[in-house]
Amino acid sequence: MVVADHRVVSIRYIMRNSKGEELENNMHDDPILYLHGTGNILPELESGLIGLQPGDRKSFSISSDDVPGLQDEFHFEVVVDEVRKATEEELQKGRVIESFPDEACGPDCECNNK
Repeated sequence: MVVADHRVVSIRYIMRNSKGEELENNMHDDPILYLHGTGNILPELESGLIGLQPGDRKSFSISSDDVPGLQDEFHFEVVVDEVRKATEEELQKGRVIESFPDEACGPDCECNNK
């Protein structure tokens, strides 16, 4: 399943400023879960993740060209851990309610459809 609207996405990332200073790093911690397409994370970061699949890695930057008024350029290294379809409750509330299931779905599970 790929990152798209109405999907719960689990990511780990490193964020650096233009000087290469590490500002945030959760690569060795629990991943961040968010509901894609609802503005729960920076829109430019969200758009950089569209189409990625679990296991994909991506590096990209966000600058004042992308976000007017941004005072620095930020570089992201992102790993997508998991992607699943959001529940109806999550869609209604606009945020993640449940975590990822402990057991993988079977091959006929709706969450496996891309």
